[in-house]
Formats: sequence, structure tokens, C-alpha cells
Amino acid sequence: MQPQDTFVQPAALPDAMLLAATGGLLDAVVYLNHGHVFANAMTGNIVFFAIAIFGRDWTEIIPHLVPLAGFFAGVLTSKHLRTRLGMRSVVLGLALEIVAIFVLGWLPGSFPEMAFTGIIAYVAAFQVASFRRVDRFAYNSTFITGNLRDVAEGLYDALTPGSTAETREKGSSQARALGLICLCFLVGAILGAWAAPRFGNHSLWLTEPFLLAVAILAFRRPSMPAPVHA
Repeated sequence: MQPQDTFVQPAALPDAMLLAATGGLLDAVVYLNHGHVFANAMTGNIVFFAIAIFGRDWTEIIPHLVPLAGFFAGVLTSKHLRTRLGMRSVVLGLALEIVAIFVLGWLPGSFPEMAFTGIIAYVAAFQVASFRRVDRFAYNSTFITGNLRDVAEGLYDALTPGSTAETREKGSSQARALGLICLCFLVGAILGAWAAPRFGNHSLWLTEPFLLAVAILAFRRPSMPAPVHA
């Protein structure tokens, strides 16, 4: 019998592209407007956290620790909901992210930055915990290091003369799908960088059409367990 945690949402490519654009936009807006921390890129926050500890810059330690704690709590909550509710937790998590981002977009710039970044990291964790595959491939919608690795490996498989036809086809599909996801993350980050200084917290609302579209598609699409690969 499959473990319950294998029931994560396999995203179609359009969903994955919209989620990646959301991830890039959130990181750009939060980084520029809220203390130079990341909403999603926990690797960057850990690096900044380590630098602050080494430099004994106590004023920077907590601001980088808060989103890490928020992300951790969000993943735990997502896991709990998946265990209790199965695939219904996907739409519930997206709804929570949509509502939270809408409310945060109303807040003034004077709202405490650590509370702001902690909430964003918490709700964004539902997205990264619930959507882990696009078609046949693993991916991440909120940071792209692994996606870029898989694009390069897919290109290698597609272009190596000695590869089988099946390997070339799979490599080509992998490079194309994950390359589009990386491109959408970049476009979202560019949009966030443009909007953040102009619209402040209102720029978060630019993610709402993306998330609403994914939520509607996830609600209408028949639910099925994600494939399990060794």
C-alpha cells in the first residue's frame, strides 16, 4: 500500500509555469521591500543567516531566521493536511495562499517586516510541498537550482548521439518543460522587481491571477496520486 505522503499533486505544465512565475515574483518583492530576505529561497536565507552569525550581526540573525521557521511550519502543516484530507489539501493550501497574499497586499509598508516575511514563507511552503512533479518530471516552483540541473541533463540525453530514441525523447521533453519553468520563474522575478518599488505591497496582487488559475484547474482536474519512482 502506498504511503499517504505520496499523494501530492502532479501539475500540468501550464500549472507549473504559473506557480514558477508566482515563486519568482514573491521572492523579488519580499527581497526588495522587506529587509532583503527571501520568501521562498531558503538556501539564500541560510547563507545570510550564517554570514550574520559569523559577523555577529545580531540585528540580521532573527530576520533571516523567521522565514526559515515560517517555511518549516508551512511544510509541516501541508504534510498534516495531506495526511488528513488527501488531495483536497491541495486546493485548501492554494486558497490559503491566495487569501493571505491578498490580505498582505493591503498592509502598509510600516507593517513589521519579520511578521510579513514569516507569513509569506508559511503560505508559500504549501505550494512547494504540494506541487512536486510536472508530467513525468520532478520540479520545484519556488527555486530553480534543481530545475536548471535537470534542464542540462535533459539536453545531454537529447543531444548525445549514442542515446536511444526513448532516452532522447525523454531528455528533450525534460529540457523543454523544465526550461519553460525556469523561464517563467525569471519572468516572475523581473515582474516583481519592476512592481516592488512602484506599488509596494500591492505588487503581491500580481500573483493572484496565477494562483487562482492553478486553483481552478486543480479543483476541476481529477485527483490521482503522484507516480512513485525509485
